[in-house]
Amino acid sequence: MRLEALSVTPEQFAPLIEELRFRYHKWDAYVGGVLRVLPCALVLSGAEHSDAVDTCVRLHGAFERAGRQLSREPAWMDRLGIPRAVQQIIGAEKPCPYGIVRYDLIPTASGWMVPEVNEDAPGGFNESIASGPLFGAYLNGYAIAGDFGQSFLDALPPGRRAGLVYATGYAEDLQHVLILADLLQACGVKPILGSPGHLTCGPLGRPRLHGEPVDWIFRFFPGEWYGYLDNLRAWCRTAARIPIVNPLSRLLRQTKGLFALWREHPLVEEGDTQLLNRYTPHTEFFRKDRVDAYLGQRESWALKKLFGRMGDTVTLGRLCTPEQWEKSVAEAAKAPEIWLAQHAFSPSPVIGGARRLFPALGVYLINGAFAGYYSRADELGLTTHEAYYVVTAIETP
Repeated sequence: MRLEALSVTPEQFAPLIEELRFRYHKWDAYVGGVLRVLPCALVLSGAEHSDAVDTCVRLHGAFERAGRQLSREPAWMDRLGIPRAVQQIIGAEKPCPYGIVRYDLIPTASGWMVPEVNEDAPGGFNESIASGPLFGAYLNGYAIAGDFGQSFLDALPPGRRAGLVYATGYAEDLQHVLILADLLQACGVKPILGSPGHLTCGPLGRPRLHGEPVDWIFRFFPGEWYGYLDNLRAWCRTAARIPIVNPLSRLLRQTKGLFALWREHPLVEEGDTQLLNRYTPHTEFFRKDRVDAYLGQRESWALKKLFGRMGDTVTLGRLCTPEQWEKSVAEAAKAPEIWLAQHAFSPSPVIGGARRLFPALGVYLINGAFAGYYSRADELGLTTHEAYYVVTAIETP
């Protein structure tokens, strides 16, 4: 894996960014006044690409089997911090094969590491869909692997009216559903956008969003927030009647607590346990009796909440002063039931010219099959909303 400059001049790159922002709805191309799209490609060999996809497909199977076990045991869902209201929706869900997941593979000296799963409301659709049309001609002969947009359309549930629900207070969430709405309209499916709070469903009626009937729902709204909705009954009825993409049960795999739970209980067979332990860092529920160990081995630990996105609840000990780390550990000790301690690992950087960046190779699976990449890179080895988007390209024979 290496970082290579695109064959593009600054004068060519600027209009590409404008297209990305306005044709593909990536409004957050600039964060804090800094362009967060690199004029570079993260280049994988054919073998690296095959290994990344194979690793994610195998992990996905293991996570699916673990999720099925978890859904049968309310006590485990409580342990994972799944709100009781969300458990009601999960209990009402009809079996649903539809789903989008993104695994972020972090390269290390010993191979890939996967510190968490993005299966509740994974993002990056805009960049993945735009990568080929916008940047494909500037890849020095390398290829874009996968086609997220076509994979999404090929995997649609039946029906011609789709409800797209999202957190309406966040423009970055709207941009994700708008790019999918464009795809749906182009293939004759009517998208109906709204908040999860706009869903209604009577005892015998059809689910409706803003009063319009829907055949299935695409959900871009954090699962743990559903407990704050006033229309829980409508969501339970809807989950029992039509497909929801992604189902609320995917929250069982989104929670970082799963990484700790399978180390406490035999959720899956030995082969799956070995696979999960191979590719994920040791994780444990925060323990007050181990505070001294966390404090004394600061650079060996990371603290995370059960739920969080874009690194918003992650603290890496190696990036903290001792005083900052002590404060973070004390904060976690106040509510240990929602915090995890995870062994830190050393990510491997990629070098491109004067840049030294730490990549997160984002691999999409749609209904379990490879659908494309959404990769980012940063200077510190902690992927947040300020990370750079970088096109992923594959060497061609």
